[in-house]
Amino acid sequence: MAYQAFRVDGGPTLYDSNKTPFKADLVESGLAFCIVILAFSFYIVLPGFPGKEKLYTFVRVSVSLFIGVVILVTNFSQDWEVAEISTETQYKAGARKGIHADIGVHIGLRGINITLKGEPEQQLNETINYNEHFSWEWGQGRIGFGPFAARINREFRAAQFRGLPYPILWIAEYFTFDGEGIRWGRFYRTAGWYSHIMLWLAFTTWLMANILFFVLLRYGAYLLMITGGCMVVANILFATIRNPNVLVIPFTTDAKLEFVYGWGFVLCLITGILAILIGFIIFVMTLCAHNAAVTFFGADPLEDLDEEIEIDDTRRDEPVPEPSRNGGAVEAERRVRSVQFDTEDDDEGPLDNAIDMSQYDDRPRYVKRRSGLLSKGFLKSRRQPRRPPPKIPEQEPELYENLGFPREEMEMMDRHHRDVEVNFQE
Repeated sequence: MAYQAFRVDGGPTLYDSNKTPFKADLVESGLAFCIVILAFSFYIVLPGFPGKEKLYTFVRVSVSLFIGVVILVTNFSQDWEVAEISTETQYKAGARKGIHADIGVHIGLRGINITLKGEPEQQLNETINYNEHFSWEWGQGRIGFGPFAARINREFRAAQFRGLPYPILWIAEYFTFDGEGIRWGRFYRTAGWYSHIMLWLAFTTWLMANILFFVLLRYGAYLLMITGGCMVVANILFATIRNPNVLVIPFTTDAKLEFVYGWGFVLCLITGILAILIGFIIFVMTLCAHNAAVTFFGADPLEDLDEEIEIDDTRRDEPVPEPSRNGGAVEAERRVRSVQFDTEDDDEGPLDNAIDMSQYDDRPRYVKRRSGLLSKGFLKSRRQPRRPPPKIPEQEPELYENLGFPREEMEMMDRHHRDVEVNFQE
C-alpha cells in the first residue's frame, strides 16, 4: 500500500507539472552573488590588519565594491522605468469572462519585462502568473515581423503563436510600432544602447581607479570622478533619448500604465554623484592632507614626488676670489692651525673650522618637485646614487708654501686633512 501513491490503475508514478513563474533575473542574481563572495573574502582577512588599518580597509573595500556592483547591476537591470496597475482585463482572445490581475511593466536598457499575476492566482481553472521578457538588443532590423525584422518584433510574433495572455501581447505590441511618430521601441533601444556603453566605460575606469589608488593616489581620484561622471551621463542619455512622446498604455478609462523612473535609474544617478564627491574629496586630501590620505589608502608617501631635478647654484656663477700673497699666507696659516687643533683633540670629530668647500664645490644641487607626468612616476627611480666625496682644491698646496714650513710636513698635513674630510663625508 505504501507504493500505491500517485499511481493510477497500477501504472508508473505520475507527478503533475509544477510550473513556477520567473521570480528573479538570473544575471542580476549572479552579479550580486559574485560581489557578495568578493566582499566576504575581503572581510575574512580583516582581523589580520593591525590597528586602525582594519577600519580603513573595511571602508575602502565596502565603498569600492558598492560602486562596482551598482555599475554592473544597473547595466543589466530591468527597472530603469516601471509602471504597475491592478485592473479587470480580458484574459485571452475569445474568452467570455475577464480576470482581475496585477499588471507590471519593467523597462531596462536591453528590453522589457511584462508581469501578469491574477488576484487570486487560480482563475478560470488556470494559474495566472506570468513573467515574459522581450529583448531589443541591439539591431533595429526591418519593418514587420519577418526573419530580418527587429528582435522584439520576432519575439512578439513568437509570443502570439504561443498563445500568451492578451494583456502581455497588448503591452508588447506598443514597442513593435515603428512609423508615423510612434516609435517607442526604437527610442528605448537607442537610449539603452548609449547608456549601456557609458556604464561599461564607467566599469573600466572603476577598475583602473582601484589599481591607481595603490600606485598614484591623485590619479585614482581623477578616475573615480570620471567613473561617477560616466554614470551620470548614462542617466542623462537615457532620460533625453528614451521617448519624445509620453508612453501611456490604457486598459480601461481609469486604469492606465503610466511610466516613472525605477530604482535602477535612481540608484545609478545617486551612485554616480557619490563617486564624483568621493573622488573630489580624495583629490583635495592629496593637496591639503597628503599624509592622512596615504595613511588611509596605505599608499607610498613619495608617490607624487617623481624625480629630482638639477638646478644651478647662484654661488657657482660668482668668481672665486684668488687670495693675495700676504692675505693667502695668513688665511692658510689659520686653516692649518685649525686642522692641527682639531686633530690633536679628536681625530674623528667634525672639522667645524676646516676649509669651507662650498665655494669650490662644483656639484649640482638637487631639489624635489612635484610632477604631473604619469609615465615618469612609474619609470623614474626615486633614489639617486651616492655622491662621491668632494675634491680638495688644487690651490691649497700653493698656499701652504707661503707659511715657510717644510714641503714634506705640508704634504703630510694635506694627506691627513684629506683623510679626515673623507671620514667626515662617510
